[in-house]
This record gives sequence, structure tokens and C-alpha cells, in this order.
Amino acid sequence: MSHPFLTKLHDGVVLTDGAIGTMLYAAGTPLDDCFDALNLSAPDAVSAVHRAYLEAGADIIETNTFGANRFRLEGFGLAAKVRQINRQGVRLAREAREVSGSSALVAGSIGPTARTLAPFGTTSAADVQAAFQEQIEAMVEAGVDLLVIETIGNLDEMTAAIAAAKAVCDLPIVANMTFAEDGRTIGGSSPEEVVDRLAPLGVATIGANCSVGPQLLLPVVATMARRLERMPGERRPWLSCLPNAGWPAHVAGRVIYRSSPEYFGHFARQAAD
Repeated sequence: MSHPFLTKLHDGVVLTDGAIGTMLYAAGTPLDDCFDALNLSAPDAVSAVHRAYLEAGADIIETNTFGANRFRLEGFGLAAKVRQINRQGVRLAREAREVSGSSALVAGSIGPTARTLAPFGTTSAADVQAAFQEQIEAMVEAGVDLLVIETIGNLDEMTAAIAAAKAVCDLPIVANMTFAEDGRTIGGSSPEEVVDRLAPLGVATIGANCSVGPQLLLPVVATMARRLERMPGERRPWLSCLPNAGWPAHVAGRVIYRSSPEYFGHFARQAAD
């Protein structure tokens, strides 16, 4: 029996939610707070974001766990709460879905570790994989439906995260890299290289997220689509595109994004086509 996420992909375009951190910031959370820890300290605020996206019609909502790996939580003195924060993140999303009566799927959000892997840094790929595995285990225990590995700028870190996921479960994996203005990842990989490296790993989708806004991300995704079209149908992952709203600006002491919903929607329709 096909997983519900794969069924949705076969049926047509699947809409995810938007950013959680910016919504929590707009609701009053200081930028220097640990947004993932709000799962424990301010669950109602997190639940409100989930419900807003469900009411808007999201087919998938992501957990508030983007930075909830051991390395990133260490900076807030919260490394011992990795499992607790991730389990609660899944619970809050599931509860919001139940309250709304939605059939949306809950995706576990897995962001980068913010560590530079050896040989360019001091963190080993094995340690990074272990950190991802710890996070994913907690999500799976709490009943997450699929995994979204996102905003990764280095292919070695992405492959470590995918390996961690495969070691824990057989849930569908969305693998989204982030790209700079030159159309390459921070690690220097082209869209074609990303597809070639990740497609054999058995992920459900390959794509791009965050980056530098929809206008600059669209050509990257188009290049990925052309590369994927060259692959046999039975091996070919689906394509995913989750841009941010461009570069933020500081206005009157607040961080804002100048992109309008209409502007963003225009590029969403182009991506779907």
C-alpha cells in the first residue's frame, strides 16, 4: 500500500505550510530566543501557527523542530532536551490537525546542524549523522508522517541526514538543499550535482528551499526538473520547491519581508506549471 504522501504526489501538486519561525517572531518571540524550545514553553503559540496554515489549506504542516538537533540546541543549553522538544513538536502538529479536522500530513522538519564537516571543519560526518538520528528517532516515536530535511547547504551533510533517516525508519524523505545567488549551494554544488548525488538514495523528493526568494530559486528548480526527467521513471524522485520570501529588511526595529502574497503566489503558480 502506497504511503499517503506518495499518493498525494501522484495526484497532483502538494501544498506545504510556510515558515514557522517568522510567524512566531511576528507574534512577539524575540529573534535571539530558541524557537524550537517554544514547543515546551509556549505550546499554544506554536499550535496557533499550525492551525493558521491548516485553515489556509496546507496539505502538509511541518513541525517546529527546524533547529532541534543536539548541536544547535547546545547553544541554548538545551542539548539534553533534544528528544523532548522533538516529540512535543510532533504532538503539537498532530493535535492541531485533529482539532481542525484536516487530512494534512505532519512532516518532521530537520534543519542543518550549523557545523562545518571535516576536513574543512572539526565535526565528523558520523557525529552529524548521530545528531540527526537522535532527532529523527524522537519524531518517529511521536508519530510523524514523513521527514523534511531542509535548508542544507552541503551535500555531505544532506547525505548524513538521509542515512540517519534510513537507519531509523522507512518514511518518505523530502530532501531540500538551499542555494545562493549564483545558483549553487554553499558547498559549491550545482543543481545537477545535487540531483545526481541524491536521486540514488531513495528519497521521495529532491528540491530547493529557503535560499534567496522565489525569483532566483525558480531557475534552480527548473534545472533540477530537467535533470530528473532524464532518469528512469521507477527511480525518479519527485520535485519540491519551498522558497522563502527573499532577503529580510530591518524597518522600525522589526525584521520584515517585503514580498507580498500576490508576488509569492505568482511564482508558486509558475513552479507548479
